[in-house]
Amino acid sequence: MTQLDAHLVHGRRQRPEGPAPVDIISVQSQLVYGYAGNSAAMPPLRQLGLRVAEVPTTLLSNAPFYPTTRGRVLPSDWFAELLLGTRERGVHQRARVLMSGYLGSVSNGEAFADWLEQILPEAPQLKFCLDPVIGDTHTGPYVEPGLEAVFRHRLLPHAWLLTPNAFELGRLTDSDVVTESQAITAAQPLLMQGPEWVVTHSVRGAASELLTLAISCDACWKIATPELPIDVAGTGDVLTALLVAFLLEGETMPRALERAVAGVHATLESTLAAQHEELDITVAAAVAGQLGLVRFPAQRV
Repeated sequence: MTQLDAHLVHGRRQRPEGPAPVDIISVQSQLVYGYAGNSAAMPPLRQLGLRVAEVPTTLLSNAPFYPTTRGRVLPSDWFAELLLGTRERGVHQRARVLMSGYLGSVSNGEAFADWLEQILPEAPQLKFCLDPVIGDTHTGPYVEPGLEAVFRHRLLPHAWLLTPNAFELGRLTDSDVVTESQAITAAQPLLMQGPEWVVTHSVRGAASELLTLAISCDACWKIATPELPIDVAGTGDVLTALLVAFLLEGETMPRALERAVAGVHATLESTLAAQHEELDITVAAAVAGQLGLVRFPAQRV
């Protein structure tokens, strides 16, 4: 489609001329049923009062681990058109953070990288948070292999914050990342390429514990949480969304990490208690937003 059909084009209604404020641009997947990508990140962000412009990379009926999945990855020309429209509305010049997650195809990754390189000179205030969605330990990679090169060479140098899980951190650095020390070592060459922080999760800690680590050139913080007997989609997307929200509030990294981890852990506990097959997204912001709550304290490494 090169232009909108005539019946979709109409005259401007009477309304103010001022542009609507936007805090975050989020470029991720979108589901009808369940929570992953934008479908997981948007509810807590909006509950916390943030205004988000969503750009879908996929439109799927549900996550792919069900017996059937309908919908598709957006064709790269459609995706590029959505990004272009976002630029034409000047959204990138008003937003404070750009988040990206599951891109769906190499061609979408290249289209996103092209757009990013075009808009960054026009938006010096915009911070880029890259969640390099590649796969997970128990699934292996579930994206086209060429996307890893797009992450490494075209997107990573522009990132302010990088949020891979342990498996993805290993793929980006061609290393095994299971333990705390391996994660810290693997983050170092990535920090040299541009990001201020690498925040990685699903790292093995002590018996029955998982670690979330925030690593910079100057400091490393870790949070240990009990490993729960549950595996649902969307936890990494919620973690990144909450972390970005609290950093935008002005929280320090360790405090933002404490609040974000508390919110994610509460969603897992609630999902497990209710025995639902999809993440109970409703409790993430409610728990994470409690200023005095420190369920899992961050420890300096």
